[in-house]
Amino acid sequence: MLRLPTALILFALAAPAAAQAPAESQLDFLAGEWTLHDAAGAEIGRSRVVVQAPAAMLYEERRVGEREAQPLWFARFERDGGWTQLFVGATDMVREFRPVSPPGAWPLVLGGDVTLRDGTPVRFRMTMTRVSDDESGRILEMSRDNGATWSTTFDYRYRRAR
Repeated sequence: MLRLPTALILFALAAPAAAQAPAESQLDFLAGEWTLHDAAGAEIGRSRVVVQAPAAMLYEERRVGEREAQPLWFARFERDGGWTQLFVGATDMVREFRPVSPPGAWPLVLGGDVTLRDGTPVRFRMTMTRVSDDESGRILEMSRDNGATWSTTFDYRYRRAR
């Protein structure tokens, strides 16, 4: 009778699970072309999302109205297992919104403390909801009082372009 080492058996059993991250932790469903809508339903822009590394890194190019296209990245870091959003801020340096919600939780909440161009320190939080593979929402809120009160900066609805 052939006996395989226990470590080899355990590796073989674990490999499929490691290769496929839980669906709730993936943002890969965002890949593709999207129309952006405001809270009232009016189309206000477009977005294109590309998966650069499955279940780990996405690139988005978002254009709202006549504004210049904004590059965004979503990365799932090993240090905390949750998604982080990276983007170029007003100072032409990369800003980071780190996980606020637990890894795999929906809605996905990201946030960070930022200094505005005028020197004002503020806190942002971005809440992403997943309605379906063809619709999601993103609400960006800002707090000037360390999170006691929040005001909406934008409320976008993403709908898959047809």
